[in-house]
Amino acid sequence: MSLLDGSIRRRDFLKGGAAATAAVAAMGLIGCAPNGGGEAGAKETDADGMNPHVVESDTAILGDEGSWVTVECWANCGGRCVNKAFVKDGVVLRQKTNDDQEDTLETPQQRSCPRGHSLRQHVFNANRLKYPMKRKSWQPGGGENAHGDLRGEEGWERISWEEALGYVAEELKRVYADYGPRSVVCMGTEWQVLNLLGGRVEWNSTESYGNWYLAPIQMGTTVGNGFPDALLINDRLDMLNADTIVLYGINPAWHNGGNPSYYYRLAKENGTEFVFVGPDYNVSAAMLDARWIRVRPGTDTAFLLAVAYEMLRLDESGESIVDWDFLHTYCVGFDAESMPEGAALDENFREYVLGTYDGQPKTPEWATEICGTPVEDITWYAQKVGKQDNVTLLHSYAPSRYKGTIDLPQLFMTVACMGGHLGRPGNACGSVFNTESANGGPRLVKLGNPSKSATVPNPLERPEICKPEIWRSLDEGVYYNRGGYRKGPIDNNFLPQEEIRFDPKIIVNDFHNPLQATEDINRGIKVFKKMDMVVDVHYRYTLTSQYADILLPCTTPWEGNLDKSKGELDVATTSTMRLSRFQCSRDMILVTQPIIAPMYEAKNETWIFSELAKLLDLDPSELYPISDIQSYYDKIAGAEVIDVDGVTYKTLVTITQDDIDAWDVEGEPQEGVISLQDLLKQGMYIVPREQGDNLGYIGYKDFIDDPEANPRGSASGKMEIYCQAKADSINGIGYAQEELKPYPTYHPSTYENSFSNWEAKESGTYPFLMYQPHYLRRAHTNYDENVWTQEAFQNPVFISAEDAAAKGIETGDTVLVFNDAGKVLRQASVTNLIMPGGIAMPHGPRTYLDPETGIDFGGNENMLVDANTQDEFFPHMNGYNSCLVDFEKYDGEPLPADCMREPVLWTEE
Repeated sequence: MSLLDGSIRRRDFLKGGAAATAAVAAMGLIGCAPNGGGEAGAKETDADGMNPHVVESDTAILGDEGSWVTVECWANCGGRCVNKAFVKDGVVLRQKTNDDQEDTLETPQQRSCPRGHSLRQHVFNANRLKYPMKRKSWQPGGGENAHGDLRGEEGWERISWEEALGYVAEELKRVYADYGPRSVVCMGTEWQVLNLLGGRVEWNSTESYGNWYLAPIQMGTTVGNGFPDALLINDRLDMLNADTIVLYGINPAWHNGGNPSYYYRLAKENGTEFVFVGPDYNVSAAMLDARWIRVRPGTDTAFLLAVAYEMLRLDESGESIVDWDFLHTYCVGFDAESMPEGAALDENFREYVLGTYDGQPKTPEWATEICGTPVEDITWYAQKVGKQDNVTLLHSYAPSRYKGTIDLPQLFMTVACMGGHLGRPGNACGSVFNTESANGGPRLVKLGNPSKSATVPNPLERPEICKPEIWRSLDEGVYYNRGGYRKGPIDNNFLPQEEIRFDPKIIVNDFHNPLQATEDINRGIKVFKKMDMVVDVHYRYTLTSQYADILLPCTTPWEGNLDKSKGELDVATTSTMRLSRFQCSRDMILVTQPIIAPMYEAKNETWIFSELAKLLDLDPSELYPISDIQSYYDKIAGAEVIDVDGVTYKTLVTITQDDIDAWDVEGEPQEGVISLQDLLKQGMYIVPREQGDNLGYIGYKDFIDDPEANPRGSASGKMEIYCQAKADSINGIGYAQEELKPYPTYHPSTYENSFSNWEAKESGTYPFLMYQPHYLRRAHTNYDENVWTQEAFQNPVFISAEDAAAKGIETGDTVLVFNDAGKVLRQASVTNLIMPGGIAMPHGPRTYLDPETGIDFGGNENMLVDANTQDEFFPHMNGYNSCLVDFEKYDGEPLPADCMREPVLWTEE
């Protein structure tokens, strides 16, 4: 039996290493629960000799030895939650979340979600990469030596680290010498070694932010709270001051699975009314008993234009709805009275809404045909967001990931300004992302920066490919560079598009999963098969790994040097992977530690790229001028916490000379609020809050209090409802067939494009709009292989009861979803809580492609998304929600439960 010849099964994998064996045996929870299950406490075992149902008492399992350690939860869900693991003799026995302090409004426990609770199944998963691997038939030299047609379809052979890095270095030298730096395409984050060789081609995308990344800074607002100085919404305690909170396309209970829902619930209990806007009534809306304002996917611009029309109509009829003082004091371009200097057009937003320029007033009757929102709901919403109440308007980025939404960010801001909902308690307008989903404002506690960190710039000119065009560009050998996102508050580095021809030969990746997570997978597979070499650095066997040639196994953030020879303070090696070791929200930082030794032959990425640099005759210190432990120390030593005055910061951590000597790092003793030992023991520091303290935050308050002294980042210093810089930057790219207006206007939506004849309402070939919500089972493509969450959450396609009935589909049926790009299978979940005409496919599952039928039995929605979803104005925008499909009941064998699948890497032949 061998790990390399494909003859090992899941249960045999668990015998493959001491750490994994002990850990999984202690878990006792690797199997898939059979239908029905047994009695509680039953001792029967499943087919793998393990019983997933037996949960012995903590006393019996944990005993008196061992310790709870704060550990990493690293996937990009945005939660930044607290996870703790009970470790005994190097084995993880239990997990829990934060329960170290009383759970109060002032210092709430930082709860984690089911994804975090199942991390053991992620770290000790059968799909872990254990050794450096080479695809069996691949050989260096390019061309026929690569046998690219066999990528993804043949097995692997185990090789040494010396061999693996030798292959990579040899091929990099050859390709750089023969073809130049544009022949190497990097899809990861850590391959800075390539910049020392002359550069690399990269991708450039607004994947998460959609059109919200386009021009908010130019308009006087900003992108979101995840960015420096991106201070939009109010802090969590101010949520209690809102009369109404609008959740626009938001589902924090699934996406930000930690504390945001708790903060919203506190506001609900305090009397705040919630409104949810979107195409489906999600679990967060249900939790908060929110009123549902139905808007078809991707038609939000039509809806909000009608809201603006109704606000004007209601105000003119005598209701006090529009805050004219606000519009004329803090904004430019709403009406003729408030036009900015230098406006190229003698047009304004108010007259456009009234239909002066195009003869079409943006009435609710006009909008409802497009967005599907009942006229009375549009009127109700216009009244609700008027100036008479304290309204907090919160949006996710999902509504802007559609074609035709180029002006949505500006329009969302405009409606908020019409109601005057900025800069006052209970009033806010902005994005909810990461931990700031319900807790905006500057960091109350923040980490330091490494003392000598290095970032090697890419010396290649115009290296970026727009990510929505990545597979087409690599396939055809030509890309159109248009610059990046932005340089400053007003300026940007968008450039007139320039055609660049190149000859891609090598793809390298680390941590990301680009083949699985990027649209148009079938073309992506074609591209991978054309390469001379594909290298993947990862800790798990992803779809990208499957189509690679060389696999380099890296450690997870749970793994590191556990040698205590330097004393109890030694946290030693830290992974460089993604968010490793440190996470933070506005009022909390986490300081995590490794809890198990590196598994099998996995190495951390500092080691991998340092060794590769040596083989390339480069100096690793140019990549990593300081050690991992020094970087770890610097972040702790430089941490600061806000003082009670709410203005000044003070040192957070007390560090002694003994601490510095024990860690063998450079540093100076310092006095702080908490000792280094206590911080490591607690694994976190939470800033206590109370109502009326000096630590609260109101977005835009300084600007509202004194707009002259605190101008916004726009050309006028105000909120620009007419923004010339926005229009000029997009029009200057030269991608669109028409000129973009400086104020928000309507552009046809994907819904309208689903009709072969819009006026006659004749459906097109693919009449259903598929969109891709986040899902509690996984974070993007991460954690999806965890059996526990697979058991708890199916891999559904959500279909409206009306559409399902028309096709004879019931909940539980296997459904084939298809278009010209591909075909996938999912399990139907029929509901009355989704608008007809749209289907929701939670994104992120792994592809299991049947080469004979071309069907993806894993249900990866990116099989159906191609470059046709790209925005007509802004080529960097991933409009993957703008995907038209059809579906039908599948006439083959029903899909098995995902938890019954064998591990991908260790399948039987």
